[in-house]
Amino acid sequence: MKKRVVLSLLLIAVLALSACTTTATTTAPTTAGTTAGTTAGTTAGTTAGTTAGTTGGTTAGTGPYDKLDKIYIGVTAPMTGTNKLVGDYVINGAKLAAEEINAKGGLLGKQIELVMEDEVDNQQASVNAMTKLLNNSNISAMFGSTYSAYCIGVSPTVKEKMIPFMAGGSSANIPKENNMYMWQARMTDDKSGQLLATAATQTLKMKKPAILHITDSFGTGLKDQTVAALKNMGIEVASNNVYGHNADEKQFTPIINQIMNSDVDGLIAISHQVPAALIMAQADSAGLDLPRLGSSSFGSAVARQSSGAATDGWYAVSDWTVEVTTPVGKAFAEAYQAKYDQESDMPAVTAYDSIKLLAEAIKMGNSVEPETINENLGKITNLEGAMSTYKAQPNRCFSTSQFLTLNKDGKATMVEVVKVQ
Repeated sequence: MKKRVVLSLLLIAVLALSACTTTATTTAPTTAGTTAGTTAGTTAGTTAGTTAGTTGGTTAGTGPYDKLDKIYIGVTAPMTGTNKLVGDYVINGAKLAAEEINAKGGLLGKQIELVMEDEVDNQQASVNAMTKLLNNSNISAMFGSTYSAYCIGVSPTVKEKMIPFMAGGSSANIPKENNMYMWQARMTDDKSGQLLATAATQTLKMKKPAILHITDSFGTGLKDQTVAALKNMGIEVASNNVYGHNADEKQFTPIINQIMNSDVDGLIAISHQVPAALIMAQADSAGLDLPRLGSSSFGSAVARQSSGAATDGWYAVSDWTVEVTTPVGKAFAEAYQAKYDQESDMPAVTAYDSIKLLAEAIKMGNSVEPETINENLGKITNLEGAMSTYKAQPNRCFSTSQFLTLNKDGKATMVEVVKVQ
């Protein structure tokens, strides 16, 4: 791993000496203005949650970004390494959104061009990739990593460059960065924890659950929020019934055996797609027959495709399910299936909706200047997305709902739309 990181850093250092290029799609020109976000003096993001203005027209503004021939949006995704499957979804979702917008004439009379960088499968490579995009003087906005810790790692640079940044992660620690340029399409974990606790107690009737969680920013944060929500419901989770695992853990059977030999009456699992698949497969092999509830990844296509029938019977509080019945969600699921000949998944819809949110802000402000985009993101009040109905909130998060799903016969069937009360 150390050798891989060193090689990644050397490669990036070499690339930094040359003109900015991309690993997917064409290279953005380098004739744009100087440091992003210097064209407006007001503090960004302070209008979050206020009433949206009228939709912008079709004529672009007059700033340096507005004078470019295209609208350049950065995208980071793991194109290589252990998380490549996740990256494929991100790229596909972002491309689908851009293609749909471009097919209708683009924005302000211009086409969107995505500028992509590979974040590989570790935080240093991810931060380097995102920093490279933030340093590209033509990029007006960007979609960052789907991994919360990586987004937090690049937050100081986002704040310095003042580029609107759609974080793909859901950690409640992202808003705690107090970065007025960092936004989240997905529901944050402090709210997801309430929904997990409600589903565990009301749907699955758990009274003494065990919790298994990944120990990164996302997993620890969601675990803490779930424990707190359960406590508010009168259920204390004993510390010996809380199990943590590292991001690169492959062997979960010892933990599962401990859970099976304890007196708990259910399992709440919190992790990312790849470990989620391993957890469900090894729980099935061990014969775990307790009620099982997972975070969004446990209903994901990545996990279900990897572990097959072993995923059946798992509930998940999910950002996404292809069984969605809302008009925009159903249209996205069908379009993705038709274009890529596979089911969509959470990383894809997160990237897709994030590009659509940025597009809405561009239309509202009649400009692709970063500061104007950022200001108008905070004015979005009722945008119907594939994953949720979006409303800018004071913590710069947009999602207002999630789905309770049940894995059955290879599908994550929708049980209901769930909202935080």
